[in-house]
Amino acid sequence: MILVLAWSCLLGTSPLSLSTESRGARSCSGWQEYRQDKEQGIAINAEIYGTWLVGYLSGIVAGSGTDFFVGTDNEAVFLMVDAYCDDNPTMNLAEAGISVARQLMRQKSIVHQSTLP
Repeated sequence: MILVLAWSCLLGTSPLSLSTESRGARSCSGWQEYRQDKEQGIAINAEIYGTWLVGYLSGIVAGSGTDFFVGTDNEAVFLMVDAYCDDNPTMNLAEAGISVARQLMRQKSIVHQSTLP
């Protein structure tokens, strides 16, 4: 991890901009479908997607040492993902998660916007 951070500093990029493989990332269209199902009382798939997303974001927090989650509840994160997926239905939850992480960092002034990819 130290090597990744050092390399990021040398390249002038954020660790969030590095290309990674996200295993288990479902599509935004699936997220939208299951969020609608939850509104109709069928919550299991929405809960699974939500749990994956929170775990993914928690991994970004742990890996980066930047706790952008502080003071933000899961439902607020899910609403941000709803907005991302509405605008980007062909993307997946990993990409949505990175977008949410960036938004939260900007909102909380954790990093300067110019350092984000």
